[in-house]
Amino acid sequence: MDTEVRASRITPLWGLILYLALGAGWVVAGDWLLGQARLPHWHALKGWLFVLVSGLLAWWLMARVRRAERHRGAMARQLAQIARDAPAGMARVDPFTLRTLWANERLCDWLGLPLAQVCQHRFCDLVVPLEAGQPTPPLEDLLAGRIAHYQVERQCLRPGAPPLPVLCNVRLVPGADGAAAQLLCVMQDMGDMVAARRALSRSQDVLGLALQGSGSGLWDWDLRERRSIYSPGLLRLLRHEGPEPPGGTVLLARLHPDDRERVHRAVEHAIASGQVFDETARLRRFDDSWCWFHARGRRHLDARGEPERFSGILTDLTARRAAEERQRLASAVVDNTVEGVVVTDAQTRILSVNAAFTRILGYCEDELRGLTPRVFKSGRHDRAFYEAMWDSMARQGYWRGEIWNRRKSGEVLPERMSLSAVRDAQGQLTHYVCIFTDISEEKARQAQLEFLAQRDALTGLSNRLHFGQQLQQAVAEARASGEQLAVLLLNLDRFKDVNGSWGHAVGDQVLQHIAQQVRSALRPGDLIGRLAGDEIAVVARQLRHGDGAAAVARSLIAAVGQPWHSPQGIAVVVGVSVGISMFPAHGASAQLLLQGAHAAVYGAKARGRGAYAFYSEEMTQRARERLEIEARLRVAMEQGQLLLHYQPQVEVASGRIVGAEALVRWLDPEEGLISPARFIPVAESSGLIGVLGQWVMHEACRQARQWQDEGLPALRVAVNVSPRQFHLTDVASCAAQALAGSGLAARCLELELTESALAERPEEARQTLLRLQALGVHIAVDDFGTGYSSLAHLKRFPIDVLKIDQGFIRDVPGSGDDLAISAAIIAMGHSLGLQVVAEGVETAEQLAFLQGRGCDLYQGYLCSRPLPAEEFAQLLRAQA
Repeated sequence: MDTEVRASRITPLWGLILYLALGAGWVVAGDWLLGQARLPHWHALKGWLFVLVSGLLAWWLMARVRRAERHRGAMARQLAQIARDAPAGMARVDPFTLRTLWANERLCDWLGLPLAQVCQHRFCDLVVPLEAGQPTPPLEDLLAGRIAHYQVERQCLRPGAPPLPVLCNVRLVPGADGAAAQLLCVMQDMGDMVAARRALSRSQDVLGLALQGSGSGLWDWDLRERRSIYSPGLLRLLRHEGPEPPGGTVLLARLHPDDRERVHRAVEHAIASGQVFDETARLRRFDDSWCWFHARGRRHLDARGEPERFSGILTDLTARRAAEERQRLASAVVDNTVEGVVVTDAQTRILSVNAAFTRILGYCEDELRGLTPRVFKSGRHDRAFYEAMWDSMARQGYWRGEIWNRRKSGEVLPERMSLSAVRDAQGQLTHYVCIFTDISEEKARQAQLEFLAQRDALTGLSNRLHFGQQLQQAVAEARASGEQLAVLLLNLDRFKDVNGSWGHAVGDQVLQHIAQQVRSALRPGDLIGRLAGDEIAVVARQLRHGDGAAAVARSLIAAVGQPWHSPQGIAVVVGVSVGISMFPAHGASAQLLLQGAHAAVYGAKARGRGAYAFYSEEMTQRARERLEIEARLRVAMEQGQLLLHYQPQVEVASGRIVGAEALVRWLDPEEGLISPARFIPVAESSGLIGVLGQWVMHEACRQARQWQDEGLPALRVAVNVSPRQFHLTDVASCAAQALAGSGLAARCLELELTESALAERPEEARQTLLRLQALGVHIAVDDFGTGYSSLAHLKRFPIDVLKIDQGFIRDVPGSGDDLAISAAIIAMGHSLGLQVVAEGVETAEQLAFLQGRGCDLYQGYLCSRPLPAEEFAQLLRAQA
C-alpha cells in the first residue's frame, strides 16, 4: 500500500520527462556506437533493444495505470461504504453559497429528507446553531487558509421531531482538475453526549445544592502537586470574600491551637492507613471569627497504589452546636428546675418526668412511663372541673390554674399547674407538657396571712381590726333584736413588771396563759380579742342588765388571777382591771363602746388592782382633759410657758438655807398657774416627761450658776427625776451636758429619785447612779418609806441623801407611829452615812422634833413656800 502510494507520486509530466531523457540518451548512445564502430549489426541490435525497452516501458506504464485504476475504484468503494455506513453525517457544501452539494444517508436520515431535497437547501438552514446568539464560525479564516479546520456545535432540524445536537467539523477540500473547492462537513451525533452532559450538569447542580443545603463544602487536596481545590460552598462557610480562592492547605493553617495537633495526627493517619478521616474542630474564618466544623474524608490512590488525593466535605456545626447547647441547657433547666415537669404523648401516656416531679410526688420515671396522669388524681375535683380543663385545651391549646393531686404516699397537695399542647409543623398534636409547682407552703402562708390578718399571732385571739368588725356586727344585731351587750376591756396590772423581771419570753407565755383562761371563762356567743400588748377586750352578749356584765367581769378577774407555773416551778400571778361599757346605755356604736370601756379602765385602776368599773360621762371628760392638757403642754414647752420655783432646804442645826428643790410650774396665759399634779402625770403617760425633765435640769443648773455669779452663796439645787424619765432618757449624759453648759459644779447638783425608779430595773439603775457619782452629782431617794425597798436593796446603790416623805411628818408630834417611823429613818440614814432631809415641815413642834433627833435638813412652809427665782434670790440676800 505504501509502494503504491509512493508510485502514485510519479506524475505524467515526470514520466514524459523521464521517457524523453531516456530516449535522448538512447539516440546519443546509438550515434556514438555508430560513430565508433560503424557496425550495422549494432545498429540493428540497438533498434530491437529500443523496441524491447519501449515495449517494457509501455507494459509497465499500462500495468501501473491499471493498478492505479483498480486502487482508485477500491478506494472509491471504501469511501462510499464509509460514507454510507459511518455513524457520522457528512455533506459537501459550496463554500460561497453554502448550498448542500451532497450528503450521506446518515445525514439524510437525521434530517428526515431525501438527498434530492437536502441538496435543494442551504446547509446553514438545515444545520442551525444550538442557541440564539451563538458566535459566528470562522468561515472566512478557513477560506483564507489561516486555519485548516474548525469545530462548532449545531443541531439538525427534523420535521416532527426534536432537533438533533451534532458536533460539526468543517474542512476546506480543494477541487481536482481546476474544479472549485468544497467544504467537507462531518457531523457527529451529540445526543447521548449532550444527555450525558446535561445529566452530569444536573448531578453537579444536585450535588452543589445538597452541599449548600447541608451547610457543607468540598475540599480536594492533590498530594503530589501540593495543591488544593475548595468548593464555593466551603469558601462561603469560611466567609472568604477575595477574588481568588486560597491555595495550599488553608484548612490546616486555620485550625484552633488547641485542635491543631490532634487534627494533624488524624490527617496523617488517614492518609497513611486509608481509614476514614472524621474529626470535629474549630476553624478561624476569614473574618477572624471562630466556629466549629465537622470534617469527613478519605484518601484516593493512583494506579500504582500510592496516595494521590485527599478529599472530603466540611460541615459547619456552629448552628448545630448552638442548638445542642440550647437543648442541653433546656434539658438542664428542666432537670434542675424546682417545678415538676411531665411529658406525655398525644394519648396522655407519660413519657418522661424530671427530678422535681419525683421529689414532689414521689414517683420515679420508670414507675409512670406508659401510664396516664390519672394515677395521681386527688378526687377533690368533679367531672365538670376536668371537662372545663380539656375544653380550654381544645380552644386555646393550654390551661393554667390550681389543682389538687395526690402523692405516691397518698398525701394530697395543691399545685399551680400549666398544661400545654405541643404540635408539629403540620399542626398535628404530638405531646402534652405539664409544668406544676407545689404550693403547699404558699397555701400555708396564705392561710397564715389570713389568720394574722384577723388574729393576734401570739394568743390566737381576734386582733384589733377583726374584733372591731365583730363588735360592729354584734352591735348591729343587738340593735335589731333589742338586746343588751357589754364591752369589757381587761387591762393587765403591772404586766410590764413581768417582762422586766422574767423577760419577754416568759411574758409571752404568761399572756398566752391569760388568753386561754379568759377564753375558757366566756359564755357561748361571747367575743374576745386582743387590742394591745396588755389589753384584752370581751363582748358579753344577751345581757338583761348591768349586773350580768358585773358578773362576767368578776368571772374574768378570777380567771386571770389563776397563776402561771414555769417549768422551774415559779408561779406568776397577774392582776387585771376591767372597764365596762354597756350598749345601748353608754354608746350606740362600736367605737363609742370601746372608748367608754377604755375610759372605765382608769376608773377601775383608781379603785385598786383587781377591780372593775362601769363607764360614766365623767370618765370621758377626764380622758378628754388629759388629751387637752397634753396638747397644751406641747405648746407651752415650745412657747416657754414653763418656769421653775425653788423651795429652800434649811440646815436644822443652824437655820441657814443651804439648798433648794427646783419645782416646775406652768404659767398658762389664760388659766394662770397650773398645778403639777395635773400636767406631770400627763407628761409621764405621753412621753413628754423626757423632754420636760431635760429642760428642768438645764434651767436649774443655769439658775444656780447665775445666783453664784450674782455673789450669792453656793447652794445645792435638787432636781426631781421621775421613774419614766429615768428609764427613757440617759440621765447621766443629760446631767453632764447641763453642768457643762451652765458651768455649775457637780457638787451643787442633786438628783432626787423615787424607790420605784430604783426597783424597776435595779442593775441598770445602779450603773446609771455610778456614772452620776463619777460626775460628782449627789443622789437622793425621795419619799423614802412609801415604797417597798429593803435596806439590803438600797445599800447596793450609791445614795447620798434620804428624804422623809411629808406623810410621816404631817402628824408629828401628835402621831406616835409617825414619830417612831421618822426617828427610825433618821437613825437608819445616819447609820448608813447618809444625809437626811425631812419634807413638809410646817410647825415649830415638827422642827423641834427633828432637832431632837438630829435630822440634817428640812424643807416646808415653815421656812417658805416654793418661790420664783427672783424672790428666792431676795430670800438669800435677806439671810446674808
